[in-house]
Amino acid sequence: MRLRHDDGTLVHLAYNAGVHPAEDLENLIAHLTRYAVPVRKRLGVDRLGIGLWLAPPVADHLIADRIELVRLRRSLEERGLEVVSLNGTGGRNQEAPGPDWAKPERYRYTMSLAKILAFLLPEDVRFGSISTIPIGWRRDWPADLHSIASRRLERLSRELRGLSSVTGKTIRVGFEPWPGCVLETTEQALQRVCGIDSEHLGVCLDACHLSCGTEETASALRGLAMAGAPVVKLGHVHNHSQEIPSTQPVLQDTLTALLSGAVNGSAHIEVEAHDWTTPKTKGPAALVARLADDLDWTRRNLTALGLKLAA
Repeated sequence: MRLRHDDGTLVHLAYNAGVHPAEDLENLIAHLTRYAVPVRKRLGVDRLGIGLWLAPPVADHLIADRIELVRLRRSLEERGLEVVSLNGTGGRNQEAPGPDWAKPERYRYTMSLAKILAFLLPEDVRFGSISTIPIGWRRDWPADLHSIASRRLERLSRELRGLSSVTGKTIRVGFEPWPGCVLETTEQALQRVCGIDSEHLGVCLDACHLSCGTEETASALRGLAMAGAPVVKLGHVHNHSQEIPSTQPVLQDTLTALLSGAVNGSAHIEVEAHDWTTPKTKGPAALVARLADDLDWTRRNLTALGLKLAA
């Protein structure tokens, strides 16, 4: 869904389609029909944002066959769906991190996603976002790997700039800090990543981590503002209570910072049903209802901040 602020800023609201992952293009399109279209209809909107997770074999297939890439774009358009963001964790499913940033496979996969996203972006959208892993697991990260990973990120920056000059689309890669990884905090991400390229490399903020106190929201946002690094995406937005705090305060603080210009970046917000552990036993209808409810909750919170639904 698209919402617009009074100052003209366009906010993209989507859900993370990795909750029903597909290992090939046929199943991906089938999942869009089974889940995304009913979610869109349940919300009563003509266009719904989808944060796609593409398995590495699917990404390779789309890069190798442009006809298939055109087919995916048309499939999205025919179903009233649009993609401005991709989940770039890699691995066999979106929960598995895949290779770290010291390995060439990580760079190749991320650049494939960037090229795919530049093609899938709607004509009137300039910025796309890709979330990626926080470099690697700290316990498996000897000091000599830092320089290897840094060189890969420098190459990634150059290639993203080249892609932008060719396509007119700016694709930003956001590193999401995670406990136990090389980048555990936003501050560490700013030190290790954002100094390389503050236009194309940034941070993905995890609303769940921030709401649970893993990091302090105001401090993270101040660091981003001082560094000039972009908030590539705000993810893991959800409407839960009881055992998990609501992410509403994080949503409000981050969006306010983006819209006020305190931090830069694309206003990409992604809902994720991250605690949906047994979707097969509950059935497609239950997952559709859950996703629609979380999206509706987020939409209502955004309109309460003064945003209006955009066509």
